[in-house]
Amino acid sequence: MASVKDLLEKTLMDLINADLKRFQRHLEKDHECISRSEMENADRLKTVDKMVDCFGPEEAVKITVNILRKMNQNDLAEQLENKHKQAQTEENMNTSVPAGADTEQTSSK
Repeated sequence: MASVKDLLEKTLMDLINADLKRFQRHLEKDHECISRSEMENADRLKTVDKMVDCFGPEEAVKITVNILRKMNQNDLAEQLENKHKQAQTEENMNTSVPAGADTEQTSSK
């Protein structure tokens, strides 16, 4: 299962350098906690780290999707959304208690 940081990094890897700079400009313009100086020489990894630190993983995905749509990178935005939903579904399946299991009995053993 891919982490949110991995998904965001792979998504930004699909952007050419000029589009990455446009993405970073949108990010710094629309969100106070990310400054222009932080994005000035930031690569894809630093951009992802800063987003997750500022917004948390779920919000970072939403913000990335919104910015990609503003940039008319709709296919990339949709791919990210789908991969994120799939990862969430897999995570929920791995952490859920089997149907009919008594949670008190299983946790006290």
